[in-house]
Amino acid sequence: MRGWQFSLSILSIAAVFGWSCEDPNTLAVSKVFSNNNLETIYSDTFSVVTSTVQLDTFLTGNTGTVLLGRYHDNQLGTVSSSSYFQLSYSYPFQPTFQSYFDSMVLVLFYNKTFSGDTTQTLKLNGYQVLEDIIPRRVPIGSVQLSAFGNYNGFFSSTQFAHSSSPIFSKSVKLFPHRDTVTLRLPDSYGANWFRLAQIDSGNIFSRPDIFSYAFFKGLYVAPDPSSTASVAGFTTSKLRLRIYYRKLVNGLLRNTHYDFMVNGGFQFNNIQYDRSGTLLSSLQPNKSISTTLTNNIGYVQAGTGLVTRLDFPSVKSFFSNNHNVLLNAAYLTVSPEPGSFPLNLLPPSTLQLYATDQTNVPIVTFGGANAAIVYDNIYGINTHYLFTLYSYFFGQIKSSTNYITPVFITPGGSLGGNVQRVFIADRFQGYSRIKLQLYYTYVPN
Repeated sequence: MRGWQFSLSILSIAAVFGWSCEDPNTLAVSKVFSNNNLETIYSDTFSVVTSTVQLDTFLTGNTGTVLLGRYHDNQLGTVSSSSYFQLSYSYPFQPTFQSYFDSMVLVLFYNKTFSGDTTQTLKLNGYQVLEDIIPRRVPIGSVQLSAFGNYNGFFSSTQFAHSSSPIFSKSVKLFPHRDTVTLRLPDSYGANWFRLAQIDSGNIFSRPDIFSYAFFKGLYVAPDPSSTASVAGFTTSKLRLRIYYRKLVNGLLRNTHYDFMVNGGFQFNNIQYDRSGTLLSSLQPNKSISTTLTNNIGYVQAGTGLVTRLDFPSVKSFFSNNHNVLLNAAYLTVSPEPGSFPLNLLPPSTLQLYATDQTNVPIVTFGGANAAIVYDNIYGINTHYLFTLYSYFFGQIKSSTNYITPVFITPGGSLGGNVQRVFIADRFQGYSRIKLQLYYTYVPN
């Protein structure tokens, strides 16, 4: 990390990134020059200084994902995700006295994302929430808000009181290649709901507001601390708390069911981590640790808020001190450490860049700051993400500051929808090192 300090606002960053990429002073890389003194030069020797940063709490609501499980990573420690959600329904539940309860189950539909060992058994516990699920309000004023937490909602650290004893406990193996996992609740619990619905006089099971705030405030599902296996994602909109029963139709009992669904705006994931015994054990929120202290690896992990910070100490001075040099193109190649992403721990499909400041808060993203992973399926050593950052560096070079604004590498999309991670090889890692590639035109004196 460099010793210089600076202050940066969202407006100033946005202004810098707003420079047009069609500036008439720039020249295309593919331009062929003849009978003149112009030279097009390529360099990948500009230093990229890397460090791992732990973000503070961030929004995990409205991700569309119920994230459940617990797994251990030898380099990042243990990560655990539980989920709170409020239940609702679209039409009244009014079984007749000629209907008979069968069972109550929680049906979770996989969204095919997971991390960890799915061959191991995981114990899940379900609890009744005992207080109103109310979104947290963000502070108003001069506080610099994170791009991942700049509006009211539910955060990765948000918790609500729940029953001391679980409604249900079940040991399962999470197989995300399947469609669903079903957790059966005790028959006595489901039968009680069924009896109440039979005698309900247009209140609990006919009024969603009364149901959600007076009768059943919500369900909290969490992995048991005794088990460590995997973390899997489930589609929020498909989740169902289902009552199976039989009802009388034309003198015959027929099987049917009724579904309670998730109130999507009141579902979020609570994600916790324990990095004891790892190289990141001392890392605190909004603080950083140089990759030179972590075996030349920068870490990025969704769910826990790990990001890699990039500083570019030599770029600004090079262009400032060489007025006869014009930038043509800029590419940033980020390579996962070879061998660090087995099939059960695949890296994020995309990575995103965010500008930051001295407080290590992600502030704003910008054009070209998204890159999809490209797999090397032949040799396994050229897997990478490629960012096209001409606009970013051109604006930074033109700005009045004496530095290039640092950026964070984060997982693409929401941080609260999975716990995928990627280990990034820093500039000392040889062939797979992180590379900043600049093409520029030189006008000899």
